[in-house]
Amino acid sequence: MAPPRTRTRQPKRRGDKSPRHTVSSYWDRTLWPLQSLYFLLPLLIGYELGTLWLAPAGGERLPPIYAESMLGRFFDWFGATGYHLPAAAAVGVLGCLHLVRQDPWRPEPPLYGAMALESLVLAAPLFVFSLMISRSTPAWAVEAGPGVLPMLASGLDAVRSWKEGVVFSVGAGIYEELVFRLMAIALLHMFFDDFLALPKAWAAGLAIAGSAVLFAAYHPFTTYRFWDWSNGDWGRFTFYTLAGLYFAAIYQWRGFGIVAATHALYDVMVITAHFRG
Repeated sequence: MAPPRTRTRQPKRRGDKSPRHTVSSYWDRTLWPLQSLYFLLPLLIGYELGTLWLAPAGGERLPPIYAESMLGRFFDWFGATGYHLPAAAAVGVLGCLHLVRQDPWRPEPPLYGAMALESLVLAAPLFVFSLMISRSTPAWAVEAGPGVLPMLASGLDAVRSWKEGVVFSVGAGIYEELVFRLMAIALLHMFFDDFLALPKAWAAGLAIAGSAVLFAAYHPFTTYRFWDWSNGDWGRFTFYTLAGLYFAAIYQWRGFGIVAATHALYDVMVITAHFRG
């Protein structure tokens, strides 16, 4: 269930029947997969280099985030291995979507600054919401140390420094949105729409809801004890489900580039709060 293709008007010229793209609005161009790729490419390269730069002495790079590992295991099934295959997959998926849509190729640097600002604005409400919940429900912080926001406590145990946290935040934003929004929503929508032949509205709604539940269970499923409310497991699961719905709404209306950056910036805010706490 990819973002809808931008509607463009064709210039009316006598004797010219070839399709042409006219100048589209900011809201349209940010939905184009290639513009999302141009926007995210510095973050993707930064994450790949950062995991190597922050690798412990001795050599091997830091362990990847879970979503990146999932992509890596998928490639392992086909006999393909390599640290950079998930990054290549992200580039390849967006590139293929661009070829299908046939949007313009020209990069637009001023567009990316506006996209970054919009992502920051969209990340702020979720961060404030997590702060409000963490302060009003201290029982949810059973597994969190001092200064840790309980909504992401399970994801901070392996982070040793602010720099490391920022690098992992960028990777989480890109790869988790790639898996749980771009891929999961499309596959679930295909299942509900094409296989079960549900009405379009039901298929779309169930695909979004299903991706949000999978996103919540991923953070991570093994740490939840669903039968014990006192430990805050249902609270964290509910928060991540709501966050998944929020990210899905951004993805549907604003495209992959902005939702990935929004997710990454939210995680950076949480990491910053953690190390300043």
